[in-house]
Amino acid sequence: MKEMDNNNSKSPHFLFVTFPAQGHINPALELAKRLAGTIIGARVTFAASTSSYNRRMFSTENVPETLIFAKYSDGLDDGFKLSSTSEKSRKDTAGQYLSEMRRRGRETLTELIEDNRKQNRPFTCVVYTLLLTWVAELAREFHLPSALLWVQPVTVFSIFYHYFNGYAEAISEMANNNPSGSIKLPSLPLLYLRDLPACIVPSNVYAFLLPAFQEQIESLKQDENPKILINSFQELEPEALSSVLDNVKFVPVGPLITSRTDSGTRVDYVEWLDAKADSSVLYISFGTLAVLTKKQLLELCKALIKSRRPFLWAITDKSYRSKQDGEEKEVEIIKSFRQELDEIGMVVSWCDQFSVLKHRSIGCFVTHCGWNSTLESLVAGVPVVAFPQFNDQMTNAKLLEECWRTGVRVMEKKEEEEGVVVVESEEIRRCIEGVMEEKAEEFRGNAARWRDLAAEAVSEGGSSFNHLKAFVNEHM
Repeated sequence: MKEMDNNNSKSPHFLFVTFPAQGHINPALELAKRLAGTIIGARVTFAASTSSYNRRMFSTENVPETLIFAKYSDGLDDGFKLSSTSEKSRKDTAGQYLSEMRRRGRETLTELIEDNRKQNRPFTCVVYTLLLTWVAELAREFHLPSALLWVQPVTVFSIFYHYFNGYAEAISEMANNNPSGSIKLPSLPLLYLRDLPACIVPSNVYAFLLPAFQEQIESLKQDENPKILINSFQELEPEALSSVLDNVKFVPVGPLITSRTDSGTRVDYVEWLDAKADSSVLYISFGTLAVLTKKQLLELCKALIKSRRPFLWAITDKSYRSKQDGEEKEVEIIKSFRQELDEIGMVVSWCDQFSVLKHRSIGCFVTHCGWNSTLESLVAGVPVVAFPQFNDQMTNAKLLEECWRTGVRVMEKKEEEEGVVVVESEEIRRCIEGVMEEKAEEFRGNAARWRDLAAEAVSEGGSSFNHLKAFVNEHM
């Protein structure tokens, strides 16, 4: 991206505040870098929780000189872990955490805003990620304009917006009495129950998150000119972006993806990928938050062993808790299959996902459809097997399969005795073969088209480049 010239002498100073989750930090930091590195005179202070620094959730290296880092306290410096014992305890834990973050965060950010004023480098605009409505409140108290950085597709924002503005009853009615029915919301594709963000389905275990999203939508109504910076691009969601919701202004500035520069060190998995044929490897990752059940992990192992295709599987340090077995790490659960798995593929505890997706040997991405991963699949031009777990991932999977046509979505099966939902090994295999063989050419062609459109959007003169430039000009 080249520099955006601006001769106005009044230099803007943006305060970015991010929620301490990878799906918020990554796009927020990328946008902060883009602002600080490409707009002459623009300065950015990037504030993240002490816990995200302690857990090394991002790097403060290789950033523009005009980007500086700050901390705020969320009350839990070692990070937040959600208990999975019961819906009530999840709701209580999450509620306590959000309320403590609001209290402590307000204190530390107030100091930061006042200190910058005293040192004659006042903030001119605040950008915050979702679930941080208290940051918008604070900005209003200091008479600072603010913008929400929405780190999910605009389609998901629209679903939440309509749910809280007239459609809640219709969606609840469908969930309770007509689970195979569908609903048509303005400017959106036809949606079935499985396509909706999980927390708006009444029986879902993530329903406790719903009040936080409601608060987010209500909070925007307090702003005179509510602005939402969207981690998406005009060409990707044209209908949803053109819809008029009150006086909310959408500013698509994505895709916000950090492309790391190669440090020169060759890691084992890269050498392993180098030895594989073009488009022959499955890459599997379920992100940093989604935890698969024991049964699901074992079904996935069986599918990989039966398919005999080379795979790279990133399993992070996550644990599954169950009443029968207590807490078990995912990597321990698959132990009995390790020998067979290692003969075909490679299991790693971490990899640079975007670099992997861009590797010529990757032919398919088995993904939980987190929005960062979804965008990375599109920007890398890689077809997917969509394997959503919760919240916006359900909608992202729908978009990947039906709107952008870059892959297929797995069909879940409810196991009556245990009441759990599982995707069986044969279904996983069916989807992998569909993407790697039957429709490989069609999916790769579609993925390549989105890759090119995404690159165009963020390059000079592209839609996202121009939207970002116009947004900054308002604060000069």
